[in-house]
Amino acid sequence: MTPTPLRPLSVSQQISKMMSLLQKLPAENATDDLFKEVCTWILDLPPSQRPEAITAAVSQAFRRPIEDIELLLHPQDKRVEFDPLVPTGGWIGDYIDWTRQTEPPTIFHFFVAAAVVGATLGRNVYFNKGAYKVYPNLCVVIVAPTGRCRKTSACNMGTSLYVRAGGTFIADKTTPEALVDALKTTQSATGLIYAPELAVFLGKQKYQEGMIPLLTSLFDCPDEWTSKTVGRGETTLTNVALSALLCSTIDWIQTAIPKDAFGGGFMSRFLFVVQETTSRSFPLPPARSEERKKELVARLLKLRNLKGEFRMTDAATLWYVRWYRSRPSSHADKQYAGYFERKPDHMLRIAMVLIAARSDTLIIDEPDLQQAERILHWMEAWLPATFDEMTSSGAGDDHARILRILKQSGGSMEHSKLLRRMSSRLTAEQFKRSVSTLREAKMIEWDAIGKTYYLTSIGWE
Repeated sequence: MTPTPLRPLSVSQQISKMMSLLQKLPAENATDDLFKEVCTWILDLPPSQRPEAITAAVSQAFRRPIEDIELLLHPQDKRVEFDPLVPTGGWIGDYIDWTRQTEPPTIFHFFVAAAVVGATLGRNVYFNKGAYKVYPNLCVVIVAPTGRCRKTSACNMGTSLYVRAGGTFIADKTTPEALVDALKTTQSATGLIYAPELAVFLGKQKYQEGMIPLLTSLFDCPDEWTSKTVGRGETTLTNVALSALLCSTIDWIQTAIPKDAFGGGFMSRFLFVVQETTSRSFPLPPARSEERKKELVARLLKLRNLKGEFRMTDAATLWYVRWYRSRPSSHADKQYAGYFERKPDHMLRIAMVLIAARSDTLIIDEPDLQQAERILHWMEAWLPATFDEMTSSGAGDDHARILRILKQSGGSMEHSKLLRRMSSRLTAEQFKRSVSTLREAKMIEWDAIGKTYYLTSIGWE
């Protein structure tokens, strides 16, 4: 009998086999020779078909910095990584150096530090935009898969310094009434809201109704905010400047937060800082210096003495006006168009924080704006996929779940097994429509002989 000739594997099938190998590779097998062999294989792939996820998989499998692998796999473009955007001095630069031998990615440490500096400054400094003032209060959501990037650890390091410096710390205030009570006792309603689990803080429960409109109003830093209730009478908050540091996974946002949170401008007030993995690995991390911690706390205390109005140099003004007028008048994707409308103010906040962290001169120069814009641009690369998942519903949820299951299994799965995984959500007919849509979108491909689905390079994105 003539043997059946072996069919050549498609690119998607090859990638699936490689991803599965990397995800299951024992540490003792992660040799230098295998690393070189894997990188050579990836470089032989057509550049347009190399999924970005494979870089992170190689980083984790071989315990190599993701930046080094990027340079090996993308020698021509040498994509800008976040570390070069970090200040080399000042409070934020020293804070990131203090956290260098911890596992959260640098961008998490940066935005935690920026939120802490902004909350410390409160309403003491501002930039006057005529109709309103921009204060340095940053509202940050740290987003990562559970346990993978140590998002809560990153936040706890920064908030511990903020608390030791005497900052107003608002945690676990899970009702609008409790939040207002925490703020009304002070002359200035300033402080840092911290929620390690965003889904708890902004849950769908009945008593949470009113939290989203309340925060939407307070994050705009009104001079005076008043509320009347039947049982409590009138409550007034003055000199409001709230910062926020919240943690979440995409799943939590998608399933636990009310859909109306994505409208009315609420989400556009936040900076979503997203990472799916971290290249840092410290099984036994060294102790961080207590002396340096005390020094960072002392310098935070001094930041409270900084007061006044930020002003732009002529060069900064010229750059900002040109940049502002060159922006698109509207954004094609409505789901995050609100963020781009507010981007000028986000940029000013980050610029003020960067300057205050290194100097007591309230002058914004052109390089400060450029650095702030580059930081936001880096962060924005994650926005489309993040917002797509957060706002998806119905069929979109099912498509995202199928892609996620395939990614977790190395990029491939037999039809019957994938159908079983989705059977609690979809009938066989609904499943058929979902995979058909994903195939039409070139996100998965179907191997009829092996009865297996494979992620394409587009599906890996």
